[in-house]
Amino acid sequence: MLAFFTRRIRTSCSIFKHYKPFLDPMKPPASLSITVVGNGRYGTPKSLLLDSGTTRYLINCGEGTQRIMTEHKSKASRIQHVFFTQMSWDHVSGLLGVALTARTAGVKRLMVHGPPKVEELMRLTRHFADCETTDIVKSDILSEPFVDPAFRVQAFTLESCKANNEEPDPKRKRFENETDDPEHTTYAYYFQPIQPRRKIDKMKCLAMKVPRSIFESAAVREFLEGRSLALPDGTVVAADQVTSPATPSPNILVVDCPSKKFISTLMQSQPLFDALKSPSGDESLLPGLSLVVHLVPEGLFDSVEYQHFVRILDELAKQHCHFDKSVLLENQTNFNAALLDHPIHHLVLDGTGCLPASSGIYSQSAVLNQCFDPDIYPLPYCLGSTKAKQAELDALKQLPEPHAAMVRAQPQMQYWIRPWQGFSRPEAEPLDVDRLCDEAFEPLYVTREEANKEFTKMRTKLAEDGFTLTDPQLQSNGDSASVTNDLYPEITFLGTGSSSPNKYRNISCILIQTSPCDIVMMDCGEGSLNQMYTLYGPAGTEDILRKLKLVLVTHMHADHHGGIFSVALARRRLLESSDYAGDDDTANQATLLPILAPPAFARWMTSFAELFHHGPTVDLFVIPNVYQSPCPTNARPPIWPHNLNSPKHDEWIQLLSTLKLEVSPVRVPHTGSSWAYVVRGTRIPPIPKDRWSIVYSGDTPPCDDLIEAGRECDLLIHEATMMDEHKDLAVRARHSTIGAAIEVAREMRANFTLLNHFSQRYGRLPMLDKFISNVAVTFDLMKIRLSDLQRLPYYLPYYKYAFAKHWDAQQVKAEAYSWRKYREQASMEPPGSLECSELPDSSDGATPKVSQSSVV
Repeated sequence: MLAFFTRRIRTSCSIFKHYKPFLDPMKPPASLSITVVGNGRYGTPKSLLLDSGTTRYLINCGEGTQRIMTEHKSKASRIQHVFFTQMSWDHVSGLLGVALTARTAGVKRLMVHGPPKVEELMRLTRHFADCETTDIVKSDILSEPFVDPAFRVQAFTLESCKANNEEPDPKRKRFENETDDPEHTTYAYYFQPIQPRRKIDKMKCLAMKVPRSIFESAAVREFLEGRSLALPDGTVVAADQVTSPATPSPNILVVDCPSKKFISTLMQSQPLFDALKSPSGDESLLPGLSLVVHLVPEGLFDSVEYQHFVRILDELAKQHCHFDKSVLLENQTNFNAALLDHPIHHLVLDGTGCLPASSGIYSQSAVLNQCFDPDIYPLPYCLGSTKAKQAELDALKQLPEPHAAMVRAQPQMQYWIRPWQGFSRPEAEPLDVDRLCDEAFEPLYVTREEANKEFTKMRTKLAEDGFTLTDPQLQSNGDSASVTNDLYPEITFLGTGSSSPNKYRNISCILIQTSPCDIVMMDCGEGSLNQMYTLYGPAGTEDILRKLKLVLVTHMHADHHGGIFSVALARRRLLESSDYAGDDDTANQATLLPILAPPAFARWMTSFAELFHHGPTVDLFVIPNVYQSPCPTNARPPIWPHNLNSPKHDEWIQLLSTLKLEVSPVRVPHTGSSWAYVVRGTRIPPIPKDRWSIVYSGDTPPCDDLIEAGRECDLLIHEATMMDEHKDLAVRARHSTIGAAIEVAREMRANFTLLNHFSQRYGRLPMLDKFISNVAVTFDLMKIRLSDLQRLPYYLPYYKYAFAKHWDAQQVKAEAYSWRKYREQASMEPPGSLECSELPDSSDGATPKVSQSSVV
């Protein structure tokens, strides 16, 4: 008998186990969290990511967002919404990169919320991309709330008060965007999670003898919506008798206050306070507030005026707290009751903190510095500075309390909304050189002991040929300790990848320091400013920005110019706050960054000025204006001469004279208006050959004009986007393979060649492991002088021991690609037409070197 009743109970319970009421197709998500992508620390965005498990919502998308999310494996396939708190370049500059990543992940539509001109920005920038982006759709959130299965979101427009135009005195020099435009506008967002419905309690239903037929009909809605229901026998069952209340989730307010003059606007925003206080007629929404995210400049949150606004929010939260502590403890087993000790929690993004948003570049730099050459591969600032390392250790010790009233944001910090657990931060270890090196070597591929034996052979060969290396243990701050024959030019690679950034390589950017006071930048992809901070630290970056006198842009693909305005804005703010403060025309002109670029950059600069209220930032020289095309004859010289009739001719010549440089553009066949540059200058200190010449190819297939223009140059920096196995891809995209770039260098008779601009499919290391006396490859944060070049070829055969796992994976991919191409070719050829000699060589996966004619 007991067994019979047991079976009946199990059968009844199985009804509820498999019960699927007729509800809306999309239920409120089971989990909700908010993650700090970047906190605004030097060169990083103030950006957050809301995750509902099925959909992701970005709040702001500043420069570098794409790279940070890629490194931390945040799935772009779920990013469907981006909320912007300002129409500021600091907040929207990463949108194109995120749109490219989202498209690659399969997202067909990306909805943007906030400033009306964001959609126009994407229309202007889309033609910069060399591939298709996801479609950008503007929402109507400014006129009506946005609602989806996870949130109801209201937007509030906040305009700075015209009567109060005083800026807070900065505690230190900062590159924050504190515009003087009285019409500047920000947007606050009130996120109300859609509360879960009541949950059916199985045991209560059995106790109330609710028949099975109820759960096979739509009548069960009555219980889930809190209403009573009459059973067939006439018994009236209240919802509370058969359901349990769902655990409520806290509401979130995101506020952007870029300067002190916005504080009074915030405190006078009656529509915002009404929305926070007003009870909702919808049971799925709760009024009130539990988390406030503050996007502010450093020092503003602690000001007396802003703390007054914070106290107003605290008082409002106390008056409209709808959380029943007993219900929370009963229905949420992992709920921290201490969360209710504070009626409201504050997350502050003010650019403070010492933890980097991404760490992949530190691992690579540590290995290159310790295993190869500490002069050429200096340690990044956070690894080489004792002060920075101590600050990082202190920050790691300060784990946020889940129930803390106020927390200053650090990268990857989270606030869990559902289940409501409060603040958390993933465990992280300090950036230590020895630890990073140990983790880089995997015994499955190469142990560190095996690699060290190979590195010893490398150093022996260097010593036999008369080269000496500085002991990496003597390097304390990443500065070169070697005695070189020439101090300048010094070339620093901030970005050596193509298309989009990855964990180890950012996109194109090169610094050439031509004298103690002058620096020229060649291309400037997104994230270049952050790369400066990574290598040089805050003070060093300020020094670089002061010395930056010219930017050379090769073409208008976003990976070559997407970071220019961030650098130009940072430079202008720095100079205005220090050396060049003043209102006269000379001072204003000095803060503008000179740029030599293709004609399309002029249109982009005009659009930038119309969309943003940052004021003038660059002094543009357009190539076809200050230079003129040579005569269209077969004997024409490849280098474009100066245009003596240009209105800006005298200004351009004066700039070059001040820099003591010759800059010669050469047209190359990558896009309709792509250029390479030949730069010549004087060595410092003077040596027997006192002139130097550097050729930068930009993006191009092998080009006869470039070969002629760069004849016998000291250094050729040539793109090598593809491996030789991918020559078909190189031809299609008008890029060069490694073999083609080396052939160009041979024909040019370049004294030395650095291969650059590698496809991100190769990640850390291109497939080149043979000693070639005048060829080497580039890495991010690599720093060289001309006298260092001859050491680099000795390292080529040994990089594969430092990055053995990656090298092995690339070997497998290369061989698979070669066989796939062979099978495709075989399927198109008649039987017997392919000889055995045409089979790909499985030993190295190589294919015949691409000829110049086939690429062009």
